[in-house]
Amino acid sequence: MLLESRYCLVASCMMHVEGAYSTLSKAFLYNNPGNIMEPTAPGQPHVEKRYPTHLAGFEALVEDIVANQGKTWQAFIAKYAPPNENNTSFYLDEVMKLSGE
Repeated sequence: MLLESRYCLVASCMMHVEGAYSTLSKAFLYNNPGNIMEPTAPGQPHVEKRYPTHLAGFEALVEDIVANQGKTWQAFIAKYAPPNENNTSFYLDEVMKLSGE
């Protein structure tokens, strides 16, 4: 349980950085706090997944964190905030500061 709660904490911090607490954000509107993308064919635009509830989206984010637990936090965060689209170091710093990692 302690391990799971650690991942839930990181997921909550990611939600904050992703803007999932704003009712106008895609993360909120799509019940997708991690802005997890649908798999697409190469060259196709990315599309955010939509979940039926906020809890389902949060659980998907935690499951993704657990599935990637062998990666460094830097590599994992770069998946969510690719350097060519985001300020990845800011994202990582905020999540680590908020979570105490």
